[in-house]
Amino acid sequence: MLLPNASGSYAVGVDVGGTNIRGGVITKDGKKLGEGRRPSRAQEGLAATQRMICEVVEEAIANAGVPRAELMGIGMGVPGRHNSAEGIVLYSPNFIGWTNVQLLQPVAEYFGVAAYMRNDVKTASMGEYYFGAGKGNQWVVMITLGTGIGGSLIADGKLMLGSGEGFAEVGHMTVAPDGRLCGCGNHGCWEAMAGRDAIIERAWRALQTGHPSVLGDLADFDLNKITPALIARAANDGDALARGVLEETAMWVGIGVANLIQVYNPQVFIIGGGISQAGDLLFSAIQRTVNWRAQMVPACTTQIVPAALGDDAGIFGGAVLVFDALKNG
Repeated sequence: MLLPNASGSYAVGVDVGGTNIRGGVITKDGKKLGEGRRPSRAQEGLAATQRMICEVVEEAIANAGVPRAELMGIGMGVPGRHNSAEGIVLYSPNFIGWTNVQLLQPVAEYFGVAAYMRNDVKTASMGEYYFGAGKGNQWVVMITLGTGIGGSLIADGKLMLGSGEGFAEVGHMTVAPDGRLCGCGNHGCWEAMAGRDAIIERAWRALQTGHPSVLGDLADFDLNKITPALIARAANDGDALARGVLEETAMWVGIGVANLIQVYNPQVFIIGGGISQAGDLLFSAIQRTVNWRAQMVPACTTQIVPAALGDDAGIFGGAVLVFDALKNG
């Protein structure tokens, strides 16, 4: 088993997505020195993606202008369920054939240094905890709002994994028993009510009622052109229909946030992902719902904030996996 390079000066964090792979050289004090990017080639099989990961790491090191010999290790955020200690992806739905596959070993052997991985949301949460919106706090919950809703908990400074690394699939807690059908087969999952598809459906349904809105013109009245970003843009420009869609979405997000505050009592609740970029209109509406629903553990005990590192959270978090491995021996 390869070990991290204790005499090194930087780690490379890698965010493995279904479309693209991004990597960055990160120093111990949280500076990003260089980046790399490649398509993930997710439909071409495991070996193709592993080659892209190696190319991304090499490109990031080259762009940073640092010696390869000073690489401490490589940390990756990867979608899906894992046996991360063994470097095995148990299942990742965005990648062809990724069921019980060894991801880490070829990458580690290529660079001659240890490599680590965690679920992508857990990895992003570690980036935010060390270098972003969670810095200085010991109890942190993070969710990402996108096509689905992923979650992570850092409890008393430790990342919680669960017995099978399935903690925390918060997107699949039921918030509306008779709600929309979720991809998992349940009705009314949190992500079925507050994820990307639900937001688009909500906007399309509102447009079909005939209420005036610039949203229809912006999307050429084409369902496929409506996105959460377009809805947020129209809402921030004062469009009443788009604002209504955003506020209803925020209500569903707020219900889930309030539930998790009751369960985990975090100091900071971080919301990331593409949908979270809607800004203050979204966050103020989320806060109103949380203020109303979080009673036993009051809303005022938790600060609800947007992710600070944006798309770089997974890169910083990947580097943190390396730093933690060195620190913990």
